[in-house]
Amino acid sequence: MTQCDKIAAWLGSGRTLTVAEALTELGIYALSQRVGELRRQGVPIASDTVETAGGARVSRYRLAIPY
Repeated sequence: MTQCDKIAAWLGSGRTLTVAEALTELGIYALSQRVGELRRQGVPIASDTVETAGGARVSRYRLAIPY
């Protein structure tokens, strides 16, 4: 299973994903690059900027519509 496959399956299950979660849960370091690849393949991924408990602003990815 490729990194893109893992991300698509994760998001397809209705969950969201941040860089930290991608690293700890899926072992993926370059989340934004993989999301870009999926978008170019036509997967409707949206992102929202959220603030962590420590005050950092990060992107949280989700499917824009059911996929």
